[in-house]
Amino acid sequence: MNRRKFIQQGGAISFGILTGNSLSANQPGDSYRPEAFELQLKSEEDIYTFVSANNGAGPMWDQGMTNIIRAGNQVFASGLETVPEVKGLSNCKWLLFKRFDSGWKLEAKDLINLTREPCPLATFGEDKILLSVNPKQADSCIEYCLTHPEILQFDGNNLPQPYERLIPAWKINPGFNDHSYRAFAVDGENQELILFQNYMYHHAEWSFRNKQGVWQSSDEIYWPTDTYNGKEVPLRLCYSNVAIRNKQVYFFSTGDIVEPIDAWRNYKKELTGATWDYVFRRLYFSWTDDITQKRFHSWIEIANRDKTAGHIRNQDLWLDKEGNVHLLWIEYAIDERLRERFFPKEKQERSLNYAVIKKGKIVTRNALLTCREGDADQVYVAGNARFQALPDGRLFVIYYQTGKQADGKAISENAVMEILPGGKRGTIQQIPLKKAFTLFHTANERAGCSPSHRIDILGTQEGKENTISYAQVDIN
Repeated sequence: MNRRKFIQQGGAISFGILTGNSLSANQPGDSYRPEAFELQLKSEEDIYTFVSANNGAGPMWDQGMTNIIRAGNQVFASGLETVPEVKGLSNCKWLLFKRFDSGWKLEAKDLINLTREPCPLATFGEDKILLSVNPKQADSCIEYCLTHPEILQFDGNNLPQPYERLIPAWKINPGFNDHSYRAFAVDGENQELILFQNYMYHHAEWSFRNKQGVWQSSDEIYWPTDTYNGKEVPLRLCYSNVAIRNKQVYFFSTGDIVEPIDAWRNYKKELTGATWDYVFRRLYFSWTDDITQKRFHSWIEIANRDKTAGHIRNQDLWLDKEGNVHLLWIEYAIDERLRERFFPKEKQERSLNYAVIKKGKIVTRNALLTCREGDADQVYVAGNARFQALPDGRLFVIYYQTGKQADGKAISENAVMEILPGGKRGTIQQIPLKKAFTLFHTANERAGCSPSHRIDILGTQEGKENTISYAQVDIN
């Protein structure tokens, strides 16, 4: 079987072919020797099928969080059921599945409420499975309906039994709606959690629940701003990655705003006929040293592709044992639709990027994989990417890549890469799946899961867009 390896050459990354079972990023003169690892596919199975709700969301829409968790030896997944006869955007109900030796079983579902967005999961252990929900309040409402954010707590050993409702205490509660763009994270060891809920384009409200079960503090976090066409524009952050540990909270996200450049917006309207076009071009990070006492630090801009109408999406955030913050994101240099008219000399570049922040400063920054226009290979990271940490602290990235090799062969696959100290690329292995996950979540520490040699993947596979599937992969 052919495997690709990625070779660093003077700052650029080119693609080569390697025959065998492993891919190595070792280069002559490198001072490190990455350890080998093996991937074993334990299972690949479907969980449920769904009907598109046509409401702007979908079962995998909550990309900053996760719909799959592992608590001990038990695995849980949340899903969405479309209710076709319901009019309006909140036309779905949450589903909660558990995996048994015999396969996946639907253990609980919402029988009363309606929602628009998928419901992310977290865990405080097998007996405390947490589901973030955002049910609308008025049945007669169709769009931008008022909602009542809650956390539902289930006993993982008995999901069909009644759940406990954990109701956040908000500083203001300005009137949340069905476009929550919420962010949900837990500190599994201390059994504490934080929930962010966006309010329109200005800011997010947040509420923190401590280990005693008290919603101890709440406040607002206002978005970064910039000036376009002489007007100050809030750069609304959506699909955020949030982590919490020992009351320290870390927030990593991409601006999601209507195209702010008039000429570009008008030209895209000519091309598409759409009156709006949301763009993702600026990447931000902030944190607080104590969510109960201190406000968030000023925003740090991690990346910016405004100049050539590029594209950026945050992918994941991981905290190591020393408290360093590891960031993962994707960048595309240009919007190719605009190139001929506005920046004809610019070349496309697609990259998977990594950085480490220590005490508020970026100490490591590296493009792990880059595909440049003109390269023989045109294989690039798309869909999404996620961190996976092992119990011994080794760090890996799971990602989806697509495109064409120099020989014309089409590529669509998931792979795992080790990240070595200093942000260097280590060994890369393709996951031997029957079908690649083009969009996926994994069980992660931000949701309270423990570091693990087992990778739990949930998502949509190539050619099965209306099916939510699962794969279990061991890494050793």
